[in-house]
Amino acid sequence: MLKKLGLAAMISVVATAPAWAQSNCGDDPIPPVVPSVAEMGQMSPADALKAKHQAFLDVTTWQKNGLKDYRACLDADENQIKRDRVSAMSQSKPDQDRIKRLTAEIADDEKANARSTDTEERVVNDFHALSTAFCARPDVDKSTCPKS
Repeated sequence: MLKKLGLAAMISVVATAPAWAQSNCGDDPIPPVVPSVAEMGQMSPADALKAKHQAFLDVTTWQKNGLKDYRACLDADENQIKRDRVSAMSQSKPDQDRIKRLTAEIADDEKANARSTDTEERVVNDFHALSTAFCARPDVDKSTCPKS
């Protein structure tokens, strides 16, 4: 009975190992919420300026801290897995299952990196739309707007 329980625990640990590898860097950093163009249009000029400035601070903080650290972790993790895969492939009798698992982990890191890039692009585009909407208003101080 105890042997069966131990075997079941061992199997569950081995089965969840790929999930552990995927979470080495944690979840994607949560992107900031950028007010929409419609919300910007409903704000007073002073509130719109504050919202634009706060969105800028939130986006740049997210990029410099959470996103940068997350991507650095993904890159380091992917590089280590690639080294492990090369080592596994150079063995006299390569473990094909291990090589497949490592290749899948590399693909997972690459997908996470691409997903974070897509999220960053969406957030930056949302901020750009917010900034453009702010600068298009006739009732705001345009000193923070790009010169055209």
